[in-house]
Amino acid sequence: MRSTIREVLRLAGRTWPLLLVWFLGGWIVRWVVIRIAAELGAIDATLGLIVLPIAVLARLVSYIGMFLVLRDSMPAFTRLARGNVTDDSAEETALGFRDILLSSVLVFFALYSAMDLMRQDLLKYAGLAIESDNFFTYADSGTTVLAVTATPASVTVAVIAFAGRFALKRLRSRLPAWTSIITVYLEAVWVFIAVNVMSSLFSVVPDWIDSRQFIRSLDELRQTLVENSLTLRLAWDGASWVWNSSSEIVFLALAWLLVAGVVYVRSLTTSRLELRRRARPPGPLLGSTLTSAPVGLARRARPLFDDAIEIAKPLLLSARVILRGGIVFLAVYVFAYALWVSIGDWVLAGIYAAIGPHPYAWWMATDQPIGFVIDLFVEPVRVSLLAVAFDFCLRSSRRTADVELDEMSEDVDALETAEGDSSSSR
Repeated sequence: MRSTIREVLRLAGRTWPLLLVWFLGGWIVRWVVIRIAAELGAIDATLGLIVLPIAVLARLVSYIGMFLVLRDSMPAFTRLARGNVTDDSAEETALGFRDILLSSVLVFFALYSAMDLMRQDLLKYAGLAIESDNFFTYADSGTTVLAVTATPASVTVAVIAFAGRFALKRLRSRLPAWTSIITVYLEAVWVFIAVNVMSSLFSVVPDWIDSRQFIRSLDELRQTLVENSLTLRLAWDGASWVWNSSSEIVFLALAWLLVAGVVYVRSLTTSRLELRRRARPPGPLLGSTLTSAPVGLARRARPLFDDAIEIAKPLLLSARVILRGGIVFLAVYVFAYALWVSIGDWVLAGIYAAIGPHPYAWWMATDQPIGFVIDLFVEPVRVSLLAVAFDFCLRSSRRTADVELDEMSEDVDALETAEGDSSSSR
């Protein structure tokens, strides 16, 4: 444990300037984009809707940059990549960064929404837009600046963005390299809208479940049991306390580790893992499905399956690598993650206590700057912890027999087509 802490602090200290550059860059771009989106959203809700996803995309780019900065200091990653952790040219670097972005957008946006950060961005966007006149309603459309639910306008924007990104990915071999920026932007737009729509739809699910008679009967049974048994009441209260106090931090710790894993696994395109997987025969699951389908349907459906595979491959591989770390490692990692996040919260609370009471308007003006200063110290160490943790998982995977890399690819092989790896279509 102590050696891990020393490694995290050493890694953060050695790369702190570059980590701060990436973090500050993402934060500044996000702030500027939200202000621009608010101004445009006050004019027309659709304009704000197509600009706001760039704010989340800026945070993703900054975190990917922070993760990649740490690659040279990850021993297991460097060995797995045979020491070639940097691309040979600026063009290869840009293309590799684009591939990582496209593989990470869906996972990161879902995590961003689950952490309630997307809602905070929307509230910040609405707070800035309220400074403009008549931003809540429009005589012509009757929409609002927060029209990111399943409205005709938002669905139309999402469909157009998905179709455009799909066409650009199919034609990217014949298009200039700069069109990759448009592809990433369109990916961010449709995922941003889809995540918000799904969040709105699923927000009513818990209430619907609680209103079912079966659930009510179970709750009444639970209340009867705990009221008549002190042991059961103590056990239930203890379990509820543990769940309420730890479930969120456990989810965030594992989700962030999965995001880091997607970035690092996707960047191993020239690693021994990728070379071994290309040499393996493809799995039959998806291949047999497309083979048994009509030729025309299979030809049209294959690009969609290839897109799904392109997202699923790094996700499944990173999950497999993380599981290879073992339950003891995961417990230690979650504890370290929770401890560091708590230290940041304690420092923030201590600063608030030291400052003392002030008018509400003063706190509105200084709350975010104070939190930002704390993040300048907390985030580099937290990202370093994620990098060290995933590097440990890679090291554990390499120690698991001589064929560990082949075993890491079993889940992915089941998704590959009979004609070959989906990467051949890129």
